[in-house]
Amino acid sequence: MNSRGHVGLTLTILTPTLAFLSSKGFESTVFLILATALSTLPDIDLKIGLPHRRYTHNIFFIILSSLFFGYLTSLLGDFNLGLYSALTSGLIHLIGDLMTYMAFSPLYPISDVCISLRLFKSNDALVNNILLITGVLMLTVYLIT
Repeated sequence: MNSRGHVGLTLTILTPTLAFLSSKGFESTVFLILATALSTLPDIDLKIGLPHRRYTHNIFFIILSSLFFGYLTSLLGDFNLGLYSALTSGLIHLIGDLMTYMAFSPLYPISDVCISLRLFKSNDALVNNILLITGVLMLTVYLIT
């Protein structure tokens, strides 16, 4: 998936989840914003020249980055905000990439087994744009109601 798809998928999953949990305060909104902002973090490998989906698309990276963002938000007084935002968005990112053709190893370095559901290409503009539009619509409904 590209960044539009990951942002859209994160909003599409988290917005109705927060609405279902009747979680609509300031903290929930900050969580949603932070999780959406972090939804493309595993794709940092593309920017720094690492092999794509090798070192940053696994549970180990997601946990380490979640602890890091938990530490950063603890400086502002709330460790859980950064921890859960990064953990949630990272897992949603892996779920999104799991649906694409490009296989990866989500349990690396414990296991090198690569998996893929092969539902669509990661650069499929239609899928990525539909996810983004759906996510933005759900966010709009969430903020209005």
